[in-house]
Amino acid sequence: MKPITNRQRILALALTSAFAVLSGGCAVGPDYERPAQTVPESYRTLATAPIDKSFADLNWRMVFTDASLQALIEEALSTSPDLLIAAARVREAEAVAGVTRAGMLPAVNLAFNTAPTVRPPGERLQSTYTGGATISWEVDLWGRLRRSTEAARADMMAREEARRGVVASLIANVAHLYYQLAADRESYGVTERTAKNQSEALRLINRLSSAGIASTAEVRQQEVTLAITEARLPTLRQQIAASENALSILLGRQPGAIHFSTPPTLDLPTSIPAGLPSSLLERRPDIRAAEQQLISANARVGEAKARFFPTIALTGLFGGLSTSAAAILNGSAASVASLGLNVVQPLFAGGLLVFNRDAALARLDQALIGYRKTVLAGIAEVADALNTYQSSGEVLQAQIRRVDAAREALRLADLRYRAGTTSFLEVLDAQRQLFAAETDQTQTLLGRRVALCNVYLALGGGWELPANAGQSAAIE
Repeated sequence: MKPITNRQRILALALTSAFAVLSGGCAVGPDYERPAQTVPESYRTLATAPIDKSFADLNWRMVFTDASLQALIEEALSTSPDLLIAAARVREAEAVAGVTRAGMLPAVNLAFNTAPTVRPPGERLQSTYTGGATISWEVDLWGRLRRSTEAARADMMAREEARRGVVASLIANVAHLYYQLAADRESYGVTERTAKNQSEALRLINRLSSAGIASTAEVRQQEVTLAITEARLPTLRQQIAASENALSILLGRQPGAIHFSTPPTLDLPTSIPAGLPSSLLERRPDIRAAEQQLISANARVGEAKARFFPTIALTGLFGGLSTSAAAILNGSAASVASLGLNVVQPLFAGGLLVFNRDAALARLDQALIGYRKTVLAGIAEVADALNTYQSSGEVLQAQIRRVDAAREALRLADLRYRAGTTSFLEVLDAQRQLFAAETDQTQTLLGRRVALCNVYLALGGGWELPANAGQSAAIE
């Protein structure tokens, strides 16, 4: 194969440089601008709190300070199947973006082709062989490839925001199940303690009945009350097992028992600084993901519009030409070099390009509406979470007073009964009131703890983690 001449090299370099300049032309379609979104100056809440700072700015370790809970969250951030799947989806989107970006670069290949030649009458059959390096490069004059790459990059970022959303949800869900399991165990302890007290009361009634002081009816009433309380224990054990199994799955463990000790009290803030509603646009992963989807849809419109313009490609061949395949392979064939343009202008495609553009515009409208809806839903979610947290604090204080009053009522009823100044029905009613009050207080405390998780999640906190979350146990 003869070497390529300097003239051919200069021609190739000149054409390549010219098209490199042309490829930097303006991209068809609108450049993205964040749409105007009206947001309130503050959230609709039952109580006002300072808005200059946001509760979501705190690292999750400063919100969930219990050491046992922190250990479970760290485990979930390393082994949770949901987070591992989200991380894999991000890697997939990165690869897809790379595939799209590769289309902007020249494609160089080795090729070997054969073609028949015209055979005059009386001559033998003969073929022509061509082999060498081929180059193909689409000149992105109208920005179709750039818009496609822009859309792919936005899709990748949307996946990344979705991963951050999984991180935030995972932290909140682990805390929720942790508090749920603690409440289930506390309810079981209250029920066991109540059953023990009722059993002791039953022994007292039996002794009084044997002495002729209490009636058989009172004995039977206490037996019924004790049986009702004891019947709750199997159901509570089932609830504890279900909560343990749900938390185990979230952690990526085999379903089984989870051992931890919860502190008797948990410091909860009386009011939560929510920050400005406009900060949600930068903080909440779902809003950020919705904006990336809007960016992608906007770029797809430009890509669809660019298809109306000619497709310009630079193609070339640098190799050899011969009627002998062996000459091509051993390099003795005559050298050939070609460099030129392929220009294709769509004329008629049955409306394909028009429909493709209209579909891209419709998807852009959907993405815009979806983005605005996500913003509104986020603001409403924060307001609801703040109101729920505020209300739960008021309910919890009332429940604490209720439990204190019920304990005192039972103590007084028991003294009155022992003194013979009241019937045993008053004691039974006081027992039921205390049991219900303690059970309701446990559930109210759970509701307040869960409300704290929901506020933190609604404000978009807890996801500021390194990119390898879900792949490594090292969490900053």
